[in-house]
Amino acid sequence: MIHRMKASSVALAVLAVSALALTSCASQSSTAASGGGDSDELTDVTVVLGWFPNAESGGFYTAQQLGYYEEAGLNVTIEPGGPQVSGTQLVASGRAQFGITGSGANEIVQAQDEGIPLVAVNAIIQESITGMMVHSDTGITSFEETDGMTWVNSAGVLGPEWVKHEYGIDFESMQYTGSLANFIRDPNLVQQGIAPNEPYVAHKEGDLAVTFLPFSEAGFNPYNTVTYVTQDYLAENREVVEAFVEASNEGWRDYMGDVDIATQINDYLISEVDDQLDPELLWFEWDAQRDYVLTAEGADKIGAMTEERWQTLIDQLNTLGMLDDPDVAVTDVADLTVTPDIAPLEEVPAAPEGSFDEIQF
Repeated sequence: MIHRMKASSVALAVLAVSALALTSCASQSSTAASGGGDSDELTDVTVVLGWFPNAESGGFYTAQQLGYYEEAGLNVTIEPGGPQVSGTQLVASGRAQFGITGSGANEIVQAQDEGIPLVAVNAIIQESITGMMVHSDTGITSFEETDGMTWVNSAGVLGPEWVKHEYGIDFESMQYTGSLANFIRDPNLVQQGIAPNEPYVAHKEGDLAVTFLPFSEAGFNPYNTVTYVTQDYLAENREVVEAFVEASNEGWRDYMGDVDIATQINDYLISEVDDQLDPELLWFEWDAQRDYVLTAEGADKIGAMTEERWQTLIDQLNTLGMLDDPDVAVTDVADLTVTPDIAPLEEVPAAPEGSFDEIQF
């Protein structure tokens, strides 16, 4: 899993969440937050995020705080993810009904291969935000130029393995602990990260300009922020799943396209959900991630997925020898018919002036 940085590695460690913490006091239900509705008339569901609350989960909090879930007949509890939380296990066991991927759509395929019958129903981030970064003053602009260097990455992240396969290069690996301190000090390191996060952390913590090398440039481009359920839950509760996805995507439409709503939600995230969040980093994430959400099919339909993209991912995992069952089918891991036709707002507003430093990466 990509270990997203927060304001600091200390905050990340403090906020680690137990996989059993489904009654966390930090979670909020849609009914309690909006102050209306009778919870007895609503369907209770829990969604486990792929990581700690941040802009990458902002659309879900928007749907909760603006009452979209309640209007859809749902009482939604949002639970944070984190390095000690296995969303796939929580969803598979029925302790949560919905999960959001942390490292990408490959989680769903690999779970299916391991006998965990999960199915993706929506994909917010269309172009993968994961990759590696280097010090800009090294002049490195491609993966090929990192041959023989030391990569700092988490075990199990598949992008580095695909880069090795695609370019025929090799490199030493160092375990990523969630801190950029070693990378900031050492220009010979190649650092794992996500585009709407670590480049800004490097700027804030080390006054360091970086060049970001996305795995998508190497052809490894799984969807991210993918909503998934179990196959049985979808079969038995399809209307609930469709209602959750539609309300969520309405939240994402407004969070990305209305700066007043984004301000309301970002303020809520800091004041009520996680007071360790860095406001500058949160706004940087909000602004930067939209390039990855509002692209490809997502430019016309929020959360869209295609058979071609899923098949490409399955083929790549087979190429890397990651699947015991080479015959995993797209229909086993994704239902392309759940996502409703919700288009983004026509204009994408700028972030509030001065909300973060402008950086190149």
